[in-house]
Order: sequence, then structure tokens, then C-alpha cells
Amino acid sequence: MAFTRLRMDELVNAWIGDRFTPFQLGLLAVFEPGPFALPSGSVDTALVAHELSVRALSVPELGRRVHWTGPGEGAPVWVDVADDVVTRRVGTTWVSPGTDLPTWASNRAILRLDRDLPLWRAEVVDGLPDGRFAILVVVHHVLADGMEGMRLLASLLDADADVVREEPPVRIPASPPTRLDLVRDRMPSWRGGARGRRHQPAGWSPGEPRMALREYRESMAAFTAPRPRTSLPRAVGPTRRMAVASADLGALSRLGHRRGATVNDLLLAAVTQGLRDLLTVRAECRAGLFVRTILPVAGASTRQVASMMVVDLPVGEPDPARRLATIVERTSARKARLQATGGSGPHLLALPIPVARILIPWARRRGSRMIDLSVTNVPGPVAPLWFAGAQMVEAWPIAPLVPLVGLTVAALSYNGRLVVTVNADGAVRDVDVLGDGIASALAVPAD
Repeated sequence: MAFTRLRMDELVNAWIGDRFTPFQLGLLAVFEPGPFALPSGSVDTALVAHELSVRALSVPELGRRVHWTGPGEGAPVWVDVADDVVTRRVGTTWVSPGTDLPTWASNRAILRLDRDLPLWRAEVVDGLPDGRFAILVVVHHVLADGMEGMRLLASLLDADADVVREEPPVRIPASPPTRLDLVRDRMPSWRGGARGRRHQPAGWSPGEPRMALREYRESMAAFTAPRPRTSLPRAVGPTRRMAVASADLGALSRLGHRRGATVNDLLLAAVTQGLRDLLTVRAECRAGLFVRTILPVAGASTRQVASMMVVDLPVGEPDPARRLATIVERTSARKARLQATGGSGPHLLALPIPVARILIPWARRRGSRMIDLSVTNVPGPVAPLWFAGAQMVEAWPIAPLVPLVGLTVAALSYNGRLVVTVNADGAVRDVDVLGDGIASALAVPAD
């Protein structure tokens, strides 16, 4: 009996998250009503949900769950589920007029997923202005990160309005493995001389612990400079607030080309402006102030994030041009260092599972005490996408918060636009100041 066990980069995400900060991300996609419009002006959400559930059956990753294992059984295993389990992951809901849709979605995204079911859910949302509807997709980081999550969403959509999909054949999942199956699956490694190393992942070598320790020390070196005190760090509570900004992606790309900066650099500069505005309102902005942020870096051999890049944003610098130049210099240096060292993840992910189970969550908790926010930028589709004839007009990413870090910024490009969301702890009542500052900084004059 063949098994697909969780990779280490998937497994570590199961160890992260607590009561108020589940390690879940969301994406809210807004659609024109298209063929789902009803004469009353509302949307046939039941039909949308049926179409969505049928499409989900065609995506292998959405039709499986984690079979959690016990002592001696090895890493958890991916197992298929019955079709009706998949279709029940799709539901319908509605929002009342005047609802702050981004904030509503960010609060829905932290409702915990059942770890014994497929690690995702989707809701079709009615009640939007202009007869539009939305689909909120929430996935656990075990299943996908931002880039993989965007790929999964795109697999549910179409490249044009006229695509007709056939219903997939009924799947009959195999029975979950028994304890005996799982133990037998591990026997070849024991017989091959790996006795005593049964918790070590494939490709492990005796030098891995030493290299992992070196990686950890190198990653923590970015935190050596004392971080200025601000009101940004906070214990994260049970609610969220969200602000949204957007910009023309083509104009940003041209501006970046003229200034020797990437779109990601311009995004960080906009976040810096927003933070400057926020801390000025709070009477905390001062010369020399910086705000420490982390940016995820995808690994070469995994589908999920393998490294984190630390950048100190020059919030205290009053000149926007100097702020951008400083950011370009710092991000270039960090990228060069990551390329030279191979990143801060491959050897940590190769540690024996019991060691990694303790070290990685501990390192993450320690790191969260040393940063002020995180920023991520996910490249999305460059052309419009459709859902059974209804065009997707907007897509808002919802990045998770971590303990003691009450702000996270996520950007997603789609169809020539860059959408930036600021997900904040619900007690951060001035998050719109940050969002407005980002929007102002991203506004590029017409060429």
C-alpha cells in the first residue's frame, strides 16, 4: 500500500498557530453576477455553490485530508475523502448592506478549520453592491501558502467566459491506512540500516544538525540591532480589521524601472509611508526610527515558503526618494546573502522530526517577538479569470497574523492591478491610516 506522507515543509505548518492566530490564509474573490443573476437583483448562490463544489472535485489537493499518525507510525499521511465530504466544504452566506466586506472576510478567515477534514472551506457570499457575489476560500498553511493558494483558486476558474466543464467521474477513495500498514511502510528504512534514525527525513545526513544550527544563527543575525520601541507589537486577540489599497501594476512597473527598483521595493516603500503616517498620528514617529518586517522567500525544492528575509523599513526618513533608495539597498543585500547561503530553511527542514517539532515552533515564537509586521507579495494571473461565465473583478488576499505581531500586509497582482490588504488585530482601530498611506504612496501620476 503506497502512501503520500506530509513533506517537512507541510508538517511544520501543522505545529504553528494558537487559539487566536490559526495558521490559515484566505482569498476573497469578487465576481460580476453573470449567468447567476436572478430577476430580483440577487444571485443564485445555491447554483454558484453547486458549480463550485463540482469543480472542487476535479482538484486533487481539495479532495484529501491529513491522516494524523501516532508513535511509531511515521509522518502523517494524505488520504482521499469521499465526494460528499468535498462538496460539504462549500457553503453559502450573505452580508447585510453597508457591511465592511474586507473586515468581514478577515474575521471569517480565522474560524478554525477541522483538522480531521480537508483543510479548506469556501463560502459563496451574497448581498454585495451592484448584484455582485463573492467567494471566500480559506485554506490551512499545511495545504498551501499564498502562491500555492492562488494556484488552487485559479484551478477552480476559467481563462474565458465560454468554457464548459464536464462533471468529473465519481471517486471511490481507498480506506485509510491502519497502524499495521503505517508501520510496515517504514520497515524498508529500518532494514536498510537506518535503525535508530527512523525520525530522520529522506536525504538526511549526519552534518544536518550542524548546518541547521548555522542556518538558525545566520537567520537570527538579522535581529541583532535593537528594535525601537513603538506601539505596533501587541498580543493578538480574537477579532480582525482590514484595510485595502490598490494601484495600477503597469504604472508601478514603469516607475520601478525608472528608479532602479522592483515592484516589491515600491510596495515596501508604500508600507513605509503608511507606517510613517500611522506612527505620526500616534505621536511616535521620530528621526532614525525603523520598523522591522519579514518577507517570505519561496524555496527551490518545495512548494511552500522556505526562508524569511528581514528588512528594517526606514520610517523615520522624511524624504520618500531616500526611503526607496534605502529599501532597494537593503533588499538587494538581503537577497544576495540568501543566495550565497542557500536560504534559512533547507537544513532546518531536514532535521529529525522530534527535534524540528520543538525547534521550529520555538524559533518562530522567538522571532515573532523581534518583528513588527510581515509583508508578502503574491504574483497572480495577468489576464481576467471567469467562473462559469461570471468575471472575477477583484481578489483580496488575507494573510494570517502570528502571536505578538498585530499587522500583516499582503499584496496580490491580478489583471493589471496590485491589491494590497492590511490585516490587523481588531483592537487596532486606526488601521485605515496605514491603508490610506499605502494607497497614497502607490498612486503613480499618469505617464
